[in-house]
Amino acid sequence: MLVVALGTDDRKSLTAEHFGDARYFAIYEVDESGWRLLEYRDNVSPEERMHGDPNKAKSIMKQMRGCDILLGHTMGPNFVRMRDESPYLPVISRKRDIEEALSLMRDNYERISSILSAKQAGTWDKKPVVLS
Repeated sequence: MLVVALGTDDRKSLTAEHFGDARYFAIYEVDESGWRLLEYRDNVSPEERMHGDPNKAKSIMKQMRGCDILLGHTMGPNFVRMRDESPYLPVISRKRDIEEALSLMRDNYERISSILSAKQAGTWDKKPVVLS
């Protein structure tokens, strides 16, 4: 089972903005058989003082405790920072609808689990994980 955080403004679709600019974070458990909503978390990160503000990234990372995957629609500088400086695996979905994005996670469960294991072992090649 993977714990997946996704950024949403309307609880129906991934935010069109960067992950950290979402109004809420929806937290799901996902495995090869499906998914289950665990909770919504309000995004309480500070406003950016500049694009890619590292203080905002740190705040987002604290809010993601207990998660494995950060699922977003676009990758900004802080998504890259979280990829490199956190235990979380950022994943990009080309589908914005939450149900469709979670279906992609389910259908790619083994692949994403393997990449996450490689990241945790320090053997990941850091190539972006994109689901379409």
